[in-house]
Amino acid sequence: MSQVNAEVVRRYFEEQGDATGLAGFWEADGDYYPVRKFPEAKPCHGREEIAGFLAEFATAWEGHRWTVKDLRSVGDDRVLAHTHLEAAGRLSGMAMEGDVFHCFWLRHGRFIRAEDHLTLKGALHALGLSGETLKAAGLSG
Repeated sequence: MSQVNAEVVRRYFEEQGDATGLAGFWEADGDYYPVRKFPEAKPCHGREEIAGFLAEFATAWEGHRWTVKDLRSVGDDRVLAHTHLEAAGRLSGMAMEGDVFHCFWLRHGRFIRAEDHLTLKGALHALGLSGETLKAAGLSG
């Protein structure tokens, strides 16, 4: 199941242009915690609220692109995704670029929880792992 979950996460990032379609990846009672430092970021609860946040993000940031750099299964129900984000503010033209680490918890191929982090250490901690590197957390290889 762990490889299947990693592929679900990969498809999620491949479909980033369609906020409505992205809602289908979530359980009805899912929880999403975006990077707190992102403009307008707030915890989202439930598929509709998550889809609304993703649509607002897509509207505010034109040309946003998430590039998956690495995916790691963590047990049978969790996935760690390392991505690179590139975007520009639609009104301000402000550039936003950098790495983001996403923690996904899945049930029956749908997200029940996701957290975004700016550091690998923060993501590993959220997933219940110790260490500051993939190797130290037992995820290398």
